[in-house]
Amino acid sequence: MTATLDRVIEITSRMTGVKAAKLNANSAIDQDIRIYGDDVTDLAEALAAEFGDQVWQWPWQRFAELNEGLSLLFPFMLVWQLLTWPVRGTFEYPSQFERLELGHIAKVIDAGQWLEP
Repeated sequence: MTATLDRVIEITSRMTGVKAAKLNANSAIDQDIRIYGDDVTDLAEALAAEFGDQVWQWPWQRFAELNEGLSLLFPFMLVWQLLTWPVRGTFEYPSQFERLELGHIAKVIDAGQWLEP
């Protein structure tokens, strides 16, 4: 593991409360760690404080929900989840966002510019 990845994992662990031992290069901010809303801003702020302001230029909206609160469709989504749960085998709603993994965050920081995953 690189020093940058280790530091990204430490920052993410501190920001989310998820133990660093449970995070790795393949942990995605939305799908695995469940970072969304103001927490995305907090993570970007912590990364920018350590690695530079270029973090603010990343397309965060592609990888996580930036707005807080529940969708107006939430009641319908909940009913759909309950009805299809036995068939799907999971209660989670599939994420509409692309995966942004901690390993890629470290790679972008090391490169000094945004790279497509």
